[in-house]
Amino acid sequence: MSTSLDRSLDDIISSSRKTFKGKRQGSKFGNKGHQHKVGKKLVGGNRNKKQAVSFNRPTAPKPAASPAFDLTYATKVNVSGLPRDLKQDNIKEFFQSQVGGVQTVALSYNEKGQFKGYATVIFKSNKNAALAVEKYNGASIDGGAAKLRLELVIDTSKKPLAARIAAKPVLRVPQGNKVDHKKKLLAKKNAKRPAKKPQQKKRTVEELDQEMADYFQN
Repeated sequence: MSTSLDRSLDDIISSSRKTFKGKRQGSKFGNKGHQHKVGKKLVGGNRNKKQAVSFNRPTAPKPAASPAFDLTYATKVNVSGLPRDLKQDNIKEFFQSQVGGVQTVALSYNEKGQFKGYATVIFKSNKNAALAVEKYNGASIDGGAAKLRLELVIDTSKKPLAARIAAKPVLRVPQGNKVDHKKKLLAKKNAKRPAKKPQQKKRTVEELDQEMADYFQN
């Protein structure tokens, strides 16, 4: 227990990498000379003889995959699976020396004040955050007893509001058709309005008396 407390995170991961490298070299030299071959019968002559033919199928180059998200503001990395005997300074020094550009490191604790093995590392740039995930996501700790898990987080709160809202496109009318366009708009407005009734001309008192006299005479 005292030995793991004295070792830093850098020493733990470097020792596990040496062990993993030695296993890969042993398996590489142990399987030397082993190839997959296909037997092909020859036409004519001795039919019992077979010729070993190996096929190397050319693989088409894969197109570069474009990122589905904008990683400009992905500066936060969630790290889980850390040894619980580590301190905040150990984790910050490790990522600062191996990746660089560390801004802040926050650890998660339980009700008893013990480290839960979960930390949030914020880098100064998205390049440093992406490099940390690429190098240490899935890295083994203490000879394979545990593995690190790093997740890149996109912090949209750092993105300016002007970059998140797109202005509505303005409908532009050609210069020569401005007058015609205004006439069409006025015609549409007038078509929706009800037709005005013709106003009757007001008659004088003399005209009304004359109409009454003509009515009784007839």
